[in-house]
Order: sequence, then structure tokens, then C-alpha cells
Amino acid sequence: MRHALGSGLLKASSLLDDSALAKLLRSTLGDRRVALCFHRVAERRREGELQPKLTMAPGAIDRLISFVQAAVGPLTVSFDDGYLDSAEYVLSRAPRFPEVEWLFFVCPQKTERQSGFRWDLAERTPGQEAESILSAPVNVAGENLRTELHAMARDPAFRMASVELCRRIQRLPNAALGNHTNLHHRPSELTQTQAIAEFASSTLDFERLFGPMAHFAFPYGVPGADFTARDLQILRELGKFILWSTEPRPFADSERRPSAVLPRFAVDGTRTWKETALQIAVHALRTRLPGTEHRTSP
Repeated sequence: MRHALGSGLLKASSLLDDSALAKLLRSTLGDRRVALCFHRVAERRREGELQPKLTMAPGAIDRLISFVQAAVGPLTVSFDDGYLDSAEYVLSRAPRFPEVEWLFFVCPQKTERQSGFRWDLAERTPGQEAESILSAPVNVAGENLRTELHAMARDPAFRMASVELCRRIQRLPNAALGNHTNLHHRPSELTQTQAIAEFASSTLDFERLFGPMAHFAFPYGVPGADFTARDLQILRELGKFILWSTEPRPFADSERRPSAVLPRFAVDGTRTWKETALQIAVHALRTRLPGTEHRTSP
């Protein structure tokens, strides 16, 4: 089904010129806003890259941002996970796109301790089933002390941004930092005790390093699958900040308020910028159909 949708987008986007696509995007979005979610920035993918959809070339990202902003106006661009390549991209592009809101979501403990991610370790561990590494039991207190994860953060392919580099982003007039949890574990797979500890400790670490927290992005981010009403309740008891999901829909200005859950389009880096723009239009149209309900509530 997903392959058929991708093939359909490729074919349809090739039939539309830029002006027709811009008109379609404007008509489906109306006065609603768009937030885009990216992860890695690289001209070329690594050989055997475990999650190729997370990587996109800087030129393609530039083109997508330019097109969407020109077509519909106000735009939020976010990067998750806190990699060095994405931090450098934000620092170079935020001044070039001053009207874009830039959000850089970090795992504060990983950033401070320079501890990498399980999926990078899986990519660097040939002969071992990736799922066995990704789904191994989680130790909230000890995950980011693992020597093999520290080695990942030193690997040139998986290098993390430093605390000081993140603070440079924070000083940009059109950018802000956000919390992406310390462990980047799927909240719905944590116990109640683990979830409380993870959200509370990452909030404290974020605010110690970067000051008051205004934004939080759920790891993976699919409502009902990756996080639940339980997780919303825990976070809302910690403070009044905007919560970001990866529900693929636009949102109205009236939705944006403290403690609200706002949607983002997670960009598939294996698609062209034009396919992504068309995908946004398709999802925006779907949300206008009678009976359509959001998976999250403000």
C-alpha cells in the first residue's frame, strides 16, 4: 500500500509544474500552517544505511522549504535527534530563511554526555539482528552511560552536536531548542514509572542546559502508537509547553497554545521535494473531508 502511494506521488508530481503544484497546495491548506520534520542532512547516504528515509540532501531540503514558504507563507521547520549535520544546516540556513521558524529538538542527556543512538549502533554491528539491539530492555538511568553508545557519538557518521553548538542555535532570532527526551525510546513502550522518570529527568536536564522549555517532541511521534493519553497527562503536569507529534496534517493558528499537541509532516528523504509537497497537499485535502478527525486533541 505504501509502495503504491509512493509510486502514485512520483507519477503525479512529475505531471505538475511548479505553479500548478503551488496552487494545489494553497487551495488544500487554506489559512492553515505547516510544520516539517527532518532528521539528517547529507549529500550522499551511507552504504547500508539502516534508516535511509531519515537522510535528505541539503539542496533538496532548501528547495522544499523555499517552495512551501513561497506557496503558503508561515512555515515551521524542525530537526529531531540533535545530530551535528542537522545543527550545522540550521545554523547556515536560519539566516537565509529569516521568516521560517526553526526548531531543533535535542535529547539533552545524549547531547551533554555525547551518547549516540541504538539504531546507529545496529548499523555498525554487522551480523547481529538490528531488532535485538533496538528492542533490548531499557535502563532509564544507565542507557546513556553505555560505552558503545559513546563510541557512536564519536563516529564521524553519527556525530552529535555539542551543547555549545546547540546554544548557538538558541541564540538565533528565529530558532529555538526543544526537548526530545533523554533516551529517545518509544513512550508507549515504557512503564508508567519509566515514563514519569524519562519525562521528568529530560525536562530537568534540558532546563539546566538551555533554560525554560517551550517545545517538546515525542520520539517517533505517531499519536496512539508511539505515545498515549497517559504520556500527555504526565507531560502536562510538568509544565505548559507545546507538544509536537508526527501526525501528518496542517494546523490552524488557534491550535497553537501551551500544552497543545501540534502535528508535523515527517519528511521522507528518499522522496523528491516535489513528491513531499504533493504529499502535504494530499493530507491537507483529507483533513477537509467530512468525518475526518484528528488523532490528537489540543
